[in-house]
Amino acid sequence: MSAEIAAAAAAMNPASATGAAGGQVQIGYNVSLTDFGGFQQAMNNAAARLESQPINAPNQATKALFTPFEHINVEAAKISQEAEAAKAAGVDMKPSEVVLLTAKSAEFMFHCQLMSSIANKTSDGLQQLFRQQS
Repeated sequence: MSAEIAAAAAAMNPASATGAAGGQVQIGYNVSLTDFGGFQQAMNNAAARLESQPINAPNQATKALFTPFEHINVEAAKISQEAEAAKAAGVDMKPSEVVLLTAKSAEFMFHCQLMSSIANKTSDGLQQLFRQQS
């Protein structure tokens, strides 16, 4: 999983995500959008909890929630493998290969942004639901 995350980090420009104060963008619950190591640790902790729990209905639901993230990890691994294969070949890539790899990277980033948007909308909806119930 860390190889896929590292490939995603290499595809992103962290300078574009920095904030004005100290170069970090902070959101609630002490989560930093620019602290990639913290994000990776949180994902590893969540995966460990999923694997350590016995199979039951809530665990299956939780796994269903992580299915889109697994798709993103697989997609990042494919792009990383293609880039590594091109690098290992030792020859310059053809312009068509560069365009194809760029298009795949853009598609990957679109999927990441879409997943982020869905997660944010879901979080907003849950917060509103809890506010209405209290």
